[in-house]
Amino acid sequence: MNALANKRLRLIACLVGTLVLGACASEPPPVPPAELKPTTADVQPLRLWSADTGEAGRGRFEPLVAGDRIVLANGRGRVTSLKRDGGMREWRTELDVRLNSGVGGDESRVYVNDVNGVVHALDAATGERLWERAATSEILRPASAGFGVVVVRSTDGRVVALDPEDGSERWSVSNTPPALTLHGYSQPRLLDGGVLVGLDDGRLLALNMGNGKLIWEAVISVPSGRSEVERLVDIDADIVLDNEGIYLANYQGKVARVEPGRGQIVWSIPMSAGAGIALLDDSLIVIDEKDAVHRLDKQSGQILWSNDTMPGRRLSPPAFTPAGDVVVGDVEGYLHVLDLNSGTLIGRTRLTDEPIMARPIATDDAVIVQAVDGLVAAYRFAR
Repeated sequence: MNALANKRLRLIACLVGTLVLGACASEPPPVPPAELKPTTADVQPLRLWSADTGEAGRGRFEPLVAGDRIVLANGRGRVTSLKRDGGMREWRTELDVRLNSGVGGDESRVYVNDVNGVVHALDAATGERLWERAATSEILRPASAGFGVVVVRSTDGRVVALDPEDGSERWSVSNTPPALTLHGYSQPRLLDGGVLVGLDDGRLLALNMGNGKLIWEAVISVPSGRSEVERLVDIDADIVLDNEGIYLANYQGKVARVEPGRGQIVWSIPMSAGAGIALLDDSLIVIDEKDAVHRLDKQSGQILWSNDTMPGRRLSPPAFTPAGDVVVGDVEGYLHVLDLNSGTLIGRTRLTDEPIMARPIATDDAVIVQAVDGLVAAYRFAR
């Protein structure tokens, strides 16, 4: 779990304690970032271009790569489209409202969410405002778009499918979250005919894309323990999938592979993870709550290697370089490259001195990175 989630979790727990007990225990200091370990320098990061799009904020502001453009948002309501080749600005739209997540969408439309729970749809080519749709509560993750539908999830547990043409509601499903949860949740994942939703109670739901009805559910972890904190099993890491399986991880729980057709668990291993996971061919990369990076065999769940040299660095969700190595950002604005075969640190560069919380986004020939200060850059990692 990253530092932001830690802080919010402690704050929520403190508020609960204040309401119930009238007091809250003092907080332990956060783990300081570990000293940087030397790398082999087998990979030389090359910055191809950079741009300043304005302070992104501490929400989940991830770049969206849609065709030949990159669309980014910041906390002050600015949405910017850059050319993927060269980073030149195509358009900029000022929404005059504070945002807390974005960007979702595709090559036709992009979507951002404001602090009041309103979804804003923009034309991807021009930035023109198309429509707005209010949700029942705050939306902390980007909208998921594809297969002719837009799906958003709000903090009250409601999942809503919207028509991309006008934002009208097609269906909605409500799931009451537990009394105490981490501040955040995984982004709904779309696949042909279905919507995958990871819940705060450790369940994975597969919903019919046409009507929202339940197809199946899989219990990844069962809450256990005497306190509400001990019972936290939120599925906050984004779900990844391929033609063979669905892969996910939860806090104080497990990493698991689920069979797509019926929701049966193929394998699971104990591991607490909240930062994120990534999948490439037969390799599953997981970052656990202590900032250790693990490579798992996707067929069996066997841990092939672990790198625990970066505790306290609050690593971003992982991604892969075009060459197939692992890349993660950290709280001090560094990008770290790990060899896929061994887990060895083989390269490093610094984008900024502000945290990189968003997942790096890989294209065919580069990796796009956005920091919370709004600096975005494209890197090539040459061996």
